[in-house]
Amino acid sequence: MTVRKIALFILFISAALGLNAQDAGGYRSLTPADQWELGIHAGTPFIIGDLDPKFPGFGGGLHVRKSLDQVFSVRVSALYASMKNEGENDSRTSETSWISGSGQLVVALNNIRFNKPYRKILVNGIIGVGANQFETDYENILQADGSLKSGTYDGELTGHFEVGAGLAFRFSPKMNLGIEYTVHSPFGARADFLDGDDNARSSGTTYRDFLHYPHLSLNFNLGGKDKKTGAKKAEPLYWANPMAMTNDALAALEARPVYDPTDTDSDGIIDAIDQEVNSPANARVDTRGVTLDSDMDKVPDYQDKEPYSPPGYSVDKMGVAQVPKPITEADVNRIVDAKLANFKLPEVKMNWFFPMVNFDNNSYSIKRDQYTSLYQIAQVMKANPSIKVVATGYTDASGSEGYNNVLSYNRAKSAIEYLVSQHGIARDRLILNYGGEMNNIVAAKGANYTNRRVEFKVAGSETEQARPEGKEAGKGKFGGNNAGGY
Repeated sequence: MTVRKIALFILFISAALGLNAQDAGGYRSLTPADQWELGIHAGTPFIIGDLDPKFPGFGGGLHVRKSLDQVFSVRVSALYASMKNEGENDSRTSETSWISGSGQLVVALNNIRFNKPYRKILVNGIIGVGANQFETDYENILQADGSLKSGTYDGELTGHFEVGAGLAFRFSPKMNLGIEYTVHSPFGARADFLDGDDNARSSGTTYRDFLHYPHLSLNFNLGGKDKKTGAKKAEPLYWANPMAMTNDALAALEARPVYDPTDTDSDGIIDAIDQEVNSPANARVDTRGVTLDSDMDKVPDYQDKEPYSPPGYSVDKMGVAQVPKPITEADVNRIVDAKLANFKLPEVKMNWFFPMVNFDNNSYSIKRDQYTSLYQIAQVMKANPSIKVVATGYTDASGSEGYNNVLSYNRAKSAIEYLVSQHGIARDRLILNYGGEMNNIVAAKGANYTNRRVEFKVAGSETEQARPEGKEAGKGKFGGNNAGGY
């Protein structure tokens, strides 16, 4: 019956708070979106019953709290506790472990007095119900038949009622520290068995044992932005003055200047917003009360004989633009001729990108699949008859240095002969260089197709290199012919 009364009481309070929170049309809510509170609590629980408590016990848990308004809030709490009891001058002992979850209504008792924007100390009253399960190991407990018994009581899941009070100290908008004392009273036929002794043959407590839990709670405020307004959520409302928004609005009204319609210079702009209180009589002014200067030539309109002078010209004392005589066609031609007389086109040096030509191992013969690359080089040279091109041969690192120098020379020579004989490029436009196994593209010690190449670039100050000393190197044939003159 008691559980039903408590449940009905909590439902009544919740419904009343819900109706109170509804906004009438045009009403400004004083309960903005606020943050949640997450708390971590720990303390020294003890049981008041038929046996004396043996200190210290240990307990701890978590809670989540959400305000309903600036006075009422709801809290969901979980608790684990372990404690011991002993008889007075006898051998009775017990050890109890308790686990529970509770729903609590928390009342900020001192937030009814509205004297500060935020509370630094909060006085809380707590009432709630929950479910619990406890296990008690007991020894030498007197039974109804007069015997002493030891054993373990595995309690079934049952409900409980709890009340409490506490103080909370606000350190910052994000954190506070709470000191609380709560008392838990289990329901059911075994509610007097928390300490293991159910008063089978004594005149002690005959109804139920009580779990007392003094504890500290470290609490953090969590929450981002309000989804409706995008504004940052406020601190939990039980820390805030419910009249803060009203006070801010009143302060803003009090800070507003008293309306004064005085217009000293009679320019239509009252002195309170006039930035030029003593404007000349009959002078046109802008919305700030400043004398107009429409063409911004530093001559006010009431003195300006030309209020809208063309921009870019100097003006005289009367504001008239000093526009020069219009320019004639002869003037234009004379200016252009003078400019062109000293005009020279800048010299542009083009650094062409030429494709490479690659060779088989130990060969300097031009492969058929390389004809396209040589054709492209020849077309660029024909389109640009003023340039010379350097052809530099290279090898991979599979032979000796002297042998590779001669082979790289032969490869450059073979490429040049092909351009001369097949595409008609003048020989004096091609400069032969060789590099042997230097400047490898691929860092390979042995044979490598990419490194066996001839590179081409537009000549600068390079000169042709003579054939290096050493015996003939490589296999292949040159592409020159007498009919082509080479």
